[in-house]
Amino acid sequence: MIPSRRLAFIGFLIALFACASAIDKNLAFFVNIIDGLLIALVALEVLLIRGTRFVAEREAPDIFSVGRTHLVTLTIRNRSGRRLQATISDDPVGDCVRADLPQTVSFTPHSQAIVKYALTAEKRGRKQFGAVVVRYPSPLGLLWRQERIALVQNIDVYPDVHAARALELMRKQGRGDARMGSLLVRGGETEFERLRAYEIGDEPRRIDWRATARRGDVTVRQYQTESNQNIIFALDVGRGMLGESEGLSYVDRALNASLLAADVALRTGDRAGLFVFDDAPKRYLAPVGGKSGGQRLIRAVYELNANLAATDYRGSLAFLRAQSSARSLVIIFTQLLDARSGNDLSASARSLMPRHLPLVVLMRDVDVERAAIAPIEGEIDVYERAAAAEALAWRDSLISRLRRDGVFVIDTRPDDLTPDLVKQYLEIKTRRLL
Repeated sequence: MIPSRRLAFIGFLIALFACASAIDKNLAFFVNIIDGLLIALVALEVLLIRGTRFVAEREAPDIFSVGRTHLVTLTIRNRSGRRLQATISDDPVGDCVRADLPQTVSFTPHSQAIVKYALTAEKRGRKQFGAVVVRYPSPLGLLWRQERIALVQNIDVYPDVHAARALELMRKQGRGDARMGSLLVRGGETEFERLRAYEIGDEPRRIDWRATARRGDVTVRQYQTESNQNIIFALDVGRGMLGESEGLSYVDRALNASLLAADVALRTGDRAGLFVFDDAPKRYLAPVGGKSGGQRLIRAVYELNANLAATDYRGSLAFLRAQSSARSLVIIFTQLLDARSGNDLSASARSLMPRHLPLVVLMRDVDVERAAIAPIEGEIDVYERAAAAEALAWRDSLISRLRRDGVFVIDTRPDDLTPDLVKQYLEIKTRRLL
């Protein structure tokens, strides 16, 4: 039972009346009567609202994707013969953001109501729902009755797998993605696959003029791309990846991009593997093809998070080089904190060549970029802008050095990471660089 504001207000008035009785002793008798009446009313209210009046059910997906909004549905039934106006809520779920709660619902006797709200998971791992909470007033409004309906339910929060499903749907429909471009991986000129209609972006030299004349429509030759190649996603989980951008950690953004690129690679016929490292190698999954390869990656990164360890690029990538003898596209996701780590990354990425093809993926620090161009309003702003500009200049010089050494680099904003990675993979396959 919870006292209502009405009861608190009445108690406040009685307290004022009691203060007045200290001046006029004749009022004390009336104060005692009012106190006794209030206690009797409260006792009556307790008797009237005791017991359980509501039952509830919850419908929610068993699997959530981090950063995605999912719909949770509550079905609340009023088992009593009273008309009630209740406030409905649900216990918070760890590392999740709720929207549209609490909600106020009017119930007629023996009726039910549907309450829907949005839940967004911010971190991966196993989470748990608690109890549904229903709060409603007593008949006189002096008390609130709060019922907790235990509905314990476990959910698993995985990296964003919905993007891969959407991509596959567009592929089946023959459509492209606005930011990724064409979802088809076109081969070189080694093995003819089929004739097809000309699409914007096709090279004129691939036009089959005889087929064009015969069909009356511009027709091009399409060649098969080489398959059964290895893609290894090397994920740094050291201190540099602890940062966040717009509510998602760098690790989660790297995982989302990895799973979508892996889905594209697996459906192309390539094999996908995983390498996790920080100050030492943590996990290595050899490249595997087929649908099972994608499911294995999802299970492997289910509860993967960054930590405070200092990343050892030299030792970790040396381990990877020893584990993988077949030529592979090694996609290294990392964030750099200082010049020393940048030098280690540069040397380690070069050491993978020529056996492997390294691709370093760096996410821009949006806050630093914003600070570098922010207006100067005081002396401190001058130093902050200079420090931001120096950090960006050092980063640009490292990227230039990596590219001069033959290392592929993706330097992108966190929101553009996934489409940029998929486009780079498709370009590497089209140019037969792997």
